[in-house]
Formats: sequence, structure tokens, C-alpha cells
Amino acid sequence: MAKFEAGMEAMLDMFVFETSDLLAKLDDILMRTEQDELTPDDIGEIFRIMHTVKGSAAMMGLQNMSHLAHALEDLFSLIREDPSIKYDKPALYEMLYAGSDSLKFETENISDDSVPLSDFTDQITQVRAFAEAMKNGGSAPAADTGGAAKAAGGSSGASLYAPDDGDDVFVFDVRYDESCMMPEIRAMVLLNQLSAVGEVLATLPPDLDADDAGDAISANGLIIKVKTADPDGAFAHLAAGINVSKVTPLMRETKPEPAEAPAPAAPQPEAAAPAPAPAPAAPAAGAPAKKREDKGGGVISVRLEKLDRLVSLAQEIVIAQSGVLHNSELAPYRNSMPGFEKSARELKKLIDELQDMVMSVRMVPVSGAFSKMNRVVRDMNKTLGKGVKLVFVGDDTEVDKSVNDMLGDPLMHLVRNAVDHGIETPEERRAAGKTEEPTVTLSAFYDSNDVVITVSDNGAGMDAKKLLEKGRQKGILTKPESEYTEQDCFALIMAAGFSTNTQVTEYSGRGVGMDVVKKNLEKIGGSLSVESKLGAGSTFTIRVPMSLSVSTCMGVMVSGQEYAIPMTALREAFRPEPEQTVRTPEGREAVCRQGENKLYSVIRLGRHFGTEQEDIPLTEGIILLCDTSGDEDERSALFADALTEEMQIVIKPFSHYLAGFGLKEKGLFGTSVLGDGSIIPVIDVNEVLRGGR
Repeated sequence: MAKFEAGMEAMLDMFVFETSDLLAKLDDILMRTEQDELTPDDIGEIFRIMHTVKGSAAMMGLQNMSHLAHALEDLFSLIREDPSIKYDKPALYEMLYAGSDSLKFETENISDDSVPLSDFTDQITQVRAFAEAMKNGGSAPAADTGGAAKAAGGSSGASLYAPDDGDDVFVFDVRYDESCMMPEIRAMVLLNQLSAVGEVLATLPPDLDADDAGDAISANGLIIKVKTADPDGAFAHLAAGINVSKVTPLMRETKPEPAEAPAPAAPQPEAAAPAPAPAPAAPAAGAPAKKREDKGGGVISVRLEKLDRLVSLAQEIVIAQSGVLHNSELAPYRNSMPGFEKSARELKKLIDELQDMVMSVRMVPVSGAFSKMNRVVRDMNKTLGKGVKLVFVGDDTEVDKSVNDMLGDPLMHLVRNAVDHGIETPEERRAAGKTEEPTVTLSAFYDSNDVVITVSDNGAGMDAKKLLEKGRQKGILTKPESEYTEQDCFALIMAAGFSTNTQVTEYSGRGVGMDVVKKNLEKIGGSLSVESKLGAGSTFTIRVPMSLSVSTCMGVMVSGQEYAIPMTALREAFRPEPEQTVRTPEGREAVCRQGENKLYSVIRLGRHFGTEQEDIPLTEGIILLCDTSGDEDERSALFADALTEEMQIVIKPFSHYLAGFGLKEKGLFGTSVLGDGSIIPVIDVNEVLRGGR
């Protein structure tokens, strides 16, 4: 049995997207205001969020979600009407967080028929009891929604007629089934459908968005004044409304002649509610759509599957372009075909623009993944009592949508570890003489063709000796203990089954998490590293590709094998003169640029990858100056035999089986397929420089 009303399948994706976005905004407001004052703007925003969720859920037929949101909406209606009303703020926020979690769970599982609809009766009862306590203990009198309903709808519907109304003005009384939830939302839809045959001049209640509109419609019906040349059509639209049980034309008080009323409609006082009416025709749909387009700047929602397909097509076009331009059969004739070369350059320009556009469409800021950690830290603070502050740096850094979606779980594990393992208890921090606030910092920045995300804390740090001892006890050491460096000891925490906790807690201690984080990152060509200083804190560094789409690379020859290097990692390439090459006192090769006194240490790619047969003089090869930090002092130089050409390639990370051979650590990011079917390895400049220093 479907969880939502039949015919709403097309609205499901939009409902999930909008509701998830609204609940994320709710969490942001709660996190920001929990320790500060709840301003009138915040109160109004929470009220509007609950009002929208209530209406959307009712439209989908999800009455459990609608009722819970309605109860929370009523609660904030009290606070909005009287900001001075007394209430227990901690209890209010716990109730809101619980309500948000319940609505999120229901939204995430709406398409899973194996997960039944949740019963929120207890939560709704709790919220209503809290509201009653507020009304009884606060300065504001209890809201009389029933009286308001009578005031809104108790007057005669015929009074909507004006003396100057023409014969094309009619008033209808619409009644809904007793089981109809959120009649004000159904009324809004009905008015939209009615605009296909006429112009709605007025309604009772006049404001369908008012807090008491639903109660007024339930008690006294919906009175609609419409100007139309087709009263029969207007009646048919009203009778076809969802949950409509009865439609009655109202006579004019000043013109009681029955002929003035729409005759065909009068004999039908009891109208059954058939299937929902079709969407309005062009006149009704056109104007509202135009307004939304102008207001939204032409922004539309697109299914992610379509974007994925667009990216795949762009990648295939790049590969096909490479196959055409580098076709060996054309090589003998290219010099005699200037028109072909011109067309090829124009094609490359257009494909480059297409690639840039496709990449930009999928780029989103990491702030979405970062902000979700607020709730994680907040809940852990409530449980552990550590009072940790979460700080964001560079959260406007953009990554590919698929990369951003993947960051959620790794960040959650790292943040949980930082709060649970890294940050000490208040007593331990005082004993250690620490006066600064316990802090976990999430930062993001660009580095070459990668995005680097760090999770750092100012906690206790890690003891390399204790980690090594734990590794020996677990039997996960792979070499003699004497050969383990401090960095090797820190890397042990990413081994499967490794945990320093002596007991299992709500957040850690089972020996799972860090190894899963590392493996998930490696699936998309990412990496995870850790640095720590005992007593000062730890820093976990995630390095992921900025995009999984097409990349611009430079081809280089190394010992007869062609490699690709991302252009974003290269700053300059030159063939050095003899006077530019030197050997340092330590015996390392170095070069300097013309007119500079600074030396750049040289890393021979052939020697690094173990393919160099003999040392080629630096003056016979190409020096590639690389910069992975943007700092001039951090530049190093790679040495290759020759440059081949600039190319657009689709980088594919290594499979799970190949990743186990340490190719990433050796300095290979992945591979790509060229147009002629050959495979070219892609160099990870960061890893090569890190290993060569």
C-alpha cells in the first residue's frame, strides 16, 4: 500500500527535496539560537517552515507528518502572537529537535515500502500539552480558534455580492468532508483550478494562509466569489475538488430571482468528490509560472540522474574528440588539410566550453556537508558534556555534487572521533592547564586539482607509543616495531578493527569507522592522512578531487611511457641550461630559473616510478615546476624526458583491487583512456612531491 495519495508520484521528488531543505534550515536556526535569544524573525521563520511542511505533507496525504508539523506550528503561533509568553526553552528545543528528527526520518523513508509510516501520536500529545502549559502559565490568554472561525465564516456568503456586480459574478459555498485534513491547502489548490474558467474576486475566510483558516473552513465552509462567463464550468471545477462533499450556489440578496443563479448547478446540492481535476489550461497556468520564473531568476530543479547522464555524455565526447584528432590514419594528410585543423581547433574550443559548463552545473559548496556536523556536535555535547565549539573555515569551497554527497559519512566519523577521543573532559582540560575553549575546526581549501578538507581539534592529541603498543596487541603490525615512524603509528588508527577505546560507547569503540572512511575516499581517488601532537590536538586531512569529470592535463614522456599531469598542478616547464643545474652538498640535484637565486630540488619521475634505465642529464629533459600550496617557497621540480601535448581526459580512479597495491601512495591518481584506446596513467603531483622530499 502506498504511503502517499495516488497520483502524487510526480510530486514525490520535489516534496522530498523541499521538505529536506526546510528541515535543514530548521536545524540551522535551532543550532544558532539555542544559546542565544530567539528573535521574532527566527520565530516567524520556524512558524513558516512548519506551516509549509504541514501543507506539503497534507497535499501528499501524509497525515502523520502533517499533524506533527501542525502541532509544532500551533506552538510557535502562540510564541509569535505573544513573544513575552513564558516557556521552558531547553524543553522546547528538545521537542523541536525530536520533531525535526521524526520528520526527517519519515521523509528519507517515504519511498521505502518496507518501512511503515510512523505513529507520531505521543509526540503530538507532548507538543499540545506543552502548548497548554504555556497558555496556562504565560501572560497570553488561550487562543480562541473556534471563535475566530465563526467570525471568519459565520457571516452570510450572499453578502459578498455587491450592488454593482454584473450578471457574470457568482458566489458558491463549498463544503469539505469531515475527514479532510488541511482544508485551507485544498482550498488554495481549488482556487488555482478555478482560475481556468474565471477570476476569483473574494473568499471567506479572506486569508487562506491565516492560522485559523482551516478551522473556519471546517466549521463554515469556503465561500468563493468568482467572475466567470461559464458558471457551469466553475461549478464543475469546484465539485471536482479533492475532498469536496457539497457545492451550493448562493443567491443574491438584492436579486432573489432564481434565474440569476446558474440553473444547471442548482439541482445538484450534493456533489460527490471525483478524481482530482486536470491541471488548469494556459490562461491559469501561464501567469503564476511567469511570476515564479521572474522571482527565481529562471532557476529550475533538475533530477540528479539527468546531470549524471550529461556528465557521461561530455566525457564520451571528449574521448571521441581525442580519437578523431589523433587518428593515425589522418597523420600523413594533416599538413595538407588546413581547413581540418581550423575546424578541429573550433571543435576543441566548443568542447572545452561544454566541459566547463557541465562541471560548473554540478559544483556545490561544502557548506551543506559542513552544516550537518552542527547537529552531531550538539547532540554529543548534550551526552558527553564537553562543551565543544564547532568552527568552519572556507565552507564556500566548491566540489562536485557526487563528491559532496560522499563527504557526509567521512566527516561524521571524523567529527565524532574528534569530540569523543580527541577533546578531553572539562576536568582533564583544567588539570592540563588548558584555558582555551574546546574546539573542532572544519576547513576546506583548493590545492592543485584537489579539495583539501581538514578536521582538527585542540584536544589531547595521540601518543605514538601507545598506538604502536595497541597495534602490536591487535596483531596488525606489518614490519618490525623499530621501523615504525611517528607518522606510521598515527596511520595505524585507520586499520580495520583498531580502536583505542576500552569500552563501547554510543559513538565509538567498536573498531569500525576510520578504515571505512579511508576505503570510501579511495573509491573516488581521495586519501586520508593524520597528524597529531601529544597534548596539543590532532588534524585529519581529507584530499579529494575537485571534480570527477573531465580534466585538462599535460602529457609527459618518462622512460618511454606517457603519463598525464593535471594542468592545475603545473606552473612552468623549461629545458634548463647547464649553468642552471647544480648538485647540493647532500648530493641532490637542483635547478634554478633564469635570474633567480632560489634552488628547486629535482625529483626524477623515472627514478620515482622505478622505470629509469640510466640518468639522463637534466639539460636533455624537461623541468616541470609544480606548486601544491600556492607558496613560492614550497615549489619543487619534476624531471621528465619530454612533453607531448595538452589533452582533455576523463580520469578514472583505480579499482578496489588495484588500490591495494599502494599506487596512490606511489603517486598515481588513476588512469584514462585515450582516443586510440591506449591507457595513460595520471600522476598525483602531491603524492610524488610528498614522497620525494
